[in-house]
Amino acid sequence: MQTEEEKEGKSFQPDSVASRDFLTFDTLKKKSDFEKLKKEGRVLKNKYLIMYILPGKGQQSLRAGFGISKKTGKAYQRNKIRRVLKEILRKVSLPFAIDIFIITRKAIAEAGYSELKEELERSLKILSKQINSRI
Repeated sequence: MQTEEEKEGKSFQPDSVASRDFLTFDTLKKKSDFEKLKKEGRVLKNKYLIMYILPGKGQQSLRAGFGISKKTGKAYQRNKIRRVLKEILRKVSLPFAIDIFIITRKAIAEAGYSELKEELERSLKILSKQINSRI
């Protein structure tokens, strides 16, 4: 069995605590969902991502869609980025359901897993504070 120090040294180890028992992870597929997010959602931008986020009403899932340009890299690189972003979203702890559309920027090709996770968590914390302040 590995110790905690050994687990932290490896880059893609799962977190020891399950962050979300009540939210499931789904993907956005309908054009109308993407259009609604762009029209009504909040926009959060950082070095690697542009995110359109809309709190989900009456749903118990985190739904995500991805826009990854061909300028980012070859197909295998874009698919890897998509898989990494999905894994990060599965691990992020959220007290509420959201719909999120993530558009990647070209700089994401040089980003590491931990950098992406920190940026995404920071952006979602900002959103969470904004939503909690309105309640």
